[in-house]
Amino acid sequence: MKALNVLVVDDAAFIRDLIKKSMRDSYPSFKIHEAVDGRKAQSVLKGTAIDLVLCDWEMPEMSGLELITWMRTEERYAKTPFMMITSRGERDHVIKAVTAGVSDYIGKPFTRDNFLGKVNKLLAKHYGLSAQESSKQAAPGQGAGMSALMGGAAPAVQKSAAQPTKATSAQDAGMSALMGGLSASSPTSSSPNKAAAKPTEKTSNQASAKTKGSAKAKGSAKAKGIAELRFGAGGSARCVIKDINLQEMSGIFKREGDIPQLLEQAVLDIVDQEAGQVARINCYIRMLQAVENVADAETIKIVIRYVDDDPVKLDTLSRFIAKVR
Repeated sequence: MKALNVLVVDDAAFIRDLIKKSMRDSYPSFKIHEAVDGRKAQSVLKGTAIDLVLCDWEMPEMSGLELITWMRTEERYAKTPFMMITSRGERDHVIKAVTAGVSDYIGKPFTRDNFLGKVNKLLAKHYGLSAQESSKQAAPGQGAGMSALMGGAAPAVQKSAAQPTKATSAQDAGMSALMGGLSASSPTSSSPNKAAAKPTEKTSNQASAKTKGSAKAKGSAKAKGIAELRFGAGGSARCVIKDINLQEMSGIFKREGDIPQLLEQAVLDIVDQEAGQVARINCYIRMLQAVENVADAETIKIVIRYVDDDPVKLDTLSRFIAKVR
């Protein structure tokens, strides 16, 4: 396979690392370059013949739109494939990108398969290349880990119905964390041959008091607003903000479908209704925990860590925080 020079441009190191990892896994012979904004990308493009650009839209110094506009005025980059990667999927932004000369467009958050699918199409169209199937076969554990990071589902492990296996200690620990400390492997009922213990009046009163205390504690944390979380291939969750700062946000949401995965990349829209502004922040899922101690819990606690360094977004976020604190 022909070795190509690929330039990854994004001000968020977390996103750059995901893209670089994905490209190296699928195209190990490619040389991957990176830049934190359009201005730094210009320097790379002037010093190295780049064959493919994977670029964010919103960045300090120079945006992705400004970079593609400059590239199309340069003779050697007039037709170089350029994929715009952005959290702004509104129609007018797509039109601007296409008019400026982008070759393709993908919105954040994206899955690994969607991302590679678009990259493969660009390489096939411009260079007649496709990813080698052998290079996609990661070592055991690597494929599932990358899939989780990129928002895709980990490969399912088939088990014989006749020979069920016990959950591993790691699986138990993961489920225990999700369920708030309740062991997933602990039996929830006694053996069919034994009668269930009849609750006494004392235990019933204790349970009632505990439930009331829990509800009171839950209601005591005043909500600081609403944020829309977007993840995976079209997944979303409307989060009630419980705490927020310039590094991360914690909140809760109702489970109404798919839920994000730990370490999955996502986009968080925090709306300042008074100012009519939206801080659209690239992020990843740092913590998930069920509020109710049941496997099919409806309410989920979540902690979201930002990966953006865009000063405009952080300024909007700062003003929002000042209002709600």
